[in-house]
Amino acid sequence: MEDIEDIPDLHCVYVRVHLNFVSSKDSKPKATAFSNTPKDGDNLSCDWCKYSSAESSRKLIGSQKKKDGSFKDSSDFYIWKFNVAKLRIDAVPKQNVKHDPVCNTPPDEFIPNNIAHSIIIGDKPINNAEFRISLLKIGQWAIAP
Repeated sequence: MEDIEDIPDLHCVYVRVHLNFVSSKDSKPKATAFSNTPKDGDNLSCDWCKYSSAESSRKLIGSQKKKDGSFKDSSDFYIWKFNVAKLRIDAVPKQNVKHDPVCNTPPDEFIPNNIAHSIIIGDKPINNAEFRISLLKIGQWAIAP
């Protein structure tokens, strides 16, 4: 098992955004792109920049399997980048960020090991304009559509 580390405020995290969650009006993520995963959970998966880049975060998607056993297509995803301090201070509602490495022994065929895996914890209103605007203000595309 990997050690859990504190994520400094100056670091960033990368969130995968599926092409279906990009607005056709402004090419920015919809609020639904930042839903908790799973939906009934209390956190959103992301990758910490200490152990990942936007490119490696996107590439990792291609090693994940869907429920039908086929692999996900990484080209269907873009990467949104957040500064950790801004998530903790400026998001409405505020979010917390914690390191949560994935280390499956034995390996899980649906969830690849990922030392960079982290979680964004907090309430994420789905159809809330204020929430979406606050996240758009504090984030930016690392890999844009």
